[in-house]
Amino acid sequence: MSWTIYRHYKGNHYLRLGVGAHSEDLSPHVVYRCLYDNPEARTWIRPQGMFEETLEDGRPRFTPVARMRLVQSEDCPTVLAFGYDAWGEGKTLAEFIAGYDHSRNHQRGTRYLLETLAGVPVAGLNTLRFRRGLMGLASVATDPAQRGKGYSALLVRAAMELQRFSHGDLRFLLFSEVPPSVYERHGFLVLPPEYQRFLPSVAMATGDTPLSVEEAESLKTYF
Repeated sequence: MSWTIYRHYKGNHYLRLGVGAHSEDLSPHVVYRCLYDNPEARTWIRPQGMFEETLEDGRPRFTPVARMRLVQSEDCPTVLAFGYDAWGEGKTLAEFIAGYDHSRNHQRGTRYLLETLAGVPVAGLNTLRFRRGLMGLASVATDPAQRGKGYSALLVRAAMELQRFSHGDLRFLLFSEVPPSVYERHGFLVLPPEYQRFLPSVAMATGDTPLSVEEAESLKTYF
């Protein structure tokens, strides 16, 4: 299964979720999700013809820029290798990849990758469903040759919005090994000092209410 990410001609990005039929005349409508904070709505519909149309100045209204899809078994060596330079810890690449066979989070998580329209994988991440209303993000990594192009940021937001669309409002947890500002743009906040037990990785969460006891316990399952 895959989902195409589009850039609107005004600059914002959207995740195309599918096409539905209008209940009155069966006309096709594209269902798509904002990949940015929009106070009016997160999920939108638009007649398919309008979604795919070309404007008077020759520009498309929406331009496809990348695809997000589920990681298949044959993708794992490529996607897992994206984090080797950061997390290899003296292992050979083969040892590093093989180690995931014994990782609880790897086994129970759902991995997504971002690929170019030509089908080249450029970034990956793992989603961890802890409990109803609570999900974790892990192993966010970009192909070293593709870093600095915004691919991981696009994948993070697309995965978050897909999960929100599928499961309703969610709180997300993660441990950041990059400056927290990278994730603050997606609504994450640095948690209080009592949750910072695994430095230098910084514990972060979405939402502006304190973590419940159950949510705090979920932080421990990362390690």
